[in-house]
Amino acid sequence: MLLEVREVSRKTPRDGRLEITEESARRLAALGSFAVEVGPQQSGGAISALACQCEKGGGAAGHMHHFLESPLFTALVSGETVVLELLDGPVVSVARAHPLRPE
Repeated sequence: MLLEVREVSRKTPRDGRLEITEESARRLAALGSFAVEVGPQQSGGAISALACQCEKGGGAAGHMHHFLESPLFTALVSGETVVLELLDGPVVSVARAHPLRPE
């Protein structure tokens, strides 16, 4: 099942946290435990949330950011697009999007 398509933030390669939507965080939290797969590598994954007052929330109190965490995310490149898909296992596959080639 496709969870979402995301752009890797500038912080992800440093902290191993990939921001996801609240809906994806809820779906993954309902699983309990799950693995994360990036290419041929696999490790355990976790969900976290951070309350803040950034521009995304319009400075509103109680705004939350949701993250998928894995040490494998330190190999992702800031600015690249990734596709998050929930596979059997359960495993969250994080695949780098393939660029379209001009014909």
